Order: sequence, then C-alpha cells, then structure tokens
Amino acid sequence: MLKAVDIGIYQPDVIRDYREFKVLSEVESQILTKAWSDANNVLLDQFIETLTENGCRRWERILAIAPKGTDSLEVRQFRIKARLNEELPYTWRALVNVLDNLCGKGMYEITLYNNEYRLKILIELTVKKMFDEVKETVKRMIPANLILDVELRYNQHSLFLSVIHRRMSPYTHRELREEVIDFSREFRLHADFEGYMHEGLEGYYQDEIRKLNREGGI
Repeated sequence: MLKAVDIGIYQPDVIRDYREFKVLSEVESQILTKAWSDANNVLLDQFIETLTENGCRRWERILAIAPKGTDSLEVRQFRIKARLNEELPYTWRALVNVLDNLCGKGMYEITLYNNEYRLKILIELTVKKMFDEVKETVKRMIPANLILDVELRYNQHSLFLSVIHRRMSPYTHRELREEVIDFSREFRLHADFEGYMHEGLEGYYQDEIRKLNREGGI
C-alpha cells in the first residue's frame, strides 16, 4: 500500500503556519511519497507474483516477450511465470508440473492418445483467460509430431439438473455454457427448506427468502 508522507507534522509550531513552509512541506512530501513508493516497488519486483508494470517490462525484455496492448498486469505476470517454468528436457512429469503452476491442480485434464499422436488438454472455465498462454507454453514443450488439442471445459447439462428454470432465465445459452455461474447459495429444491418450520417462513416472499439465505439470516 502506498504510504503518504507528510513532513509538515515534524515542523515546529513556530514556522508551521507560514505559507512558505507549507508550500515547502507539500513539495517535499510529494517527493518523499514517490521515493517511498519506488522503494516499495523494488521489493515487489523481486517476486513474479507481485511484479509491477516496470518489473514486467524488464522481464519481458529479458525473455523476449511481446505483450499485447490489452494484457492486464496479471496476464503479463502469468506469461513471465510460464516462460520461467520451462526447463529441458520436457518430460511428462515436467509438463504436468508446468500445468499445475499455470492452471492450478485440478483445474485441467490432460490425456495422451498414443495411437493418434494427439495430446488433449481441457481447461476449466475459471482459468480461461490464461487459455492462449497455456496453449503456447505446451506447444513449445511437446514433440513436433504430436497434435495439440487445447479446449475449455464448458459447463455440462448435468450441472444444471438441480437448478430451477427460473433461476437460469436471466442468462443466455452462451453464458450458461461458457461462464462461471454459482447457484450454490440459492434455494433450488424443497430439500433446501429442510429444518425450517412453516411458521418460520411465513410472511416472507420468495425473493426475501433467497436474500436471507445468502446472508445467513434464516
């Protein structure tokens, strides 16, 4: 967090109210605030996960990475981390370790079809913004005679079997298929009301019940 420096608090009372010293204090405080921020950024740039804009720019120059104009700082950090995690020789274990670092354990599924010379990777929707980087990283690691097939693991119909249709109506088919939607905090079945008495729910509209459920009020 940026520390705001105010050296005016250290000035003696006898000069603090003079205009010249107020201006001097403001100018010097701005300089010292920037110096404090720069010193903090030096520490942040020691680690990939906390790289600043300047830190990312230095690593990209070192690794010959050309960032896109639309890349966020997080995506640039991810790309640098992916490049640094590459190491020879590229074994199956090394590939799995790289995917664990990029996507997280359990956030992807990898299958090798030996007879077809094909490698298929399914990536969870929660890490879909890293799709391009995963594809490029794996492409550099696998043998040239393997066909690489990287896809997103879209939401399946079975995911919505227990969700009432009215809860899905605000979403388009594309959103239901391609976006991460959490219905877990909504009342979906009569079983959700198990443990409550009719008297306890009397007087609540359905929307109010949902709201109280999300807030843990009933």
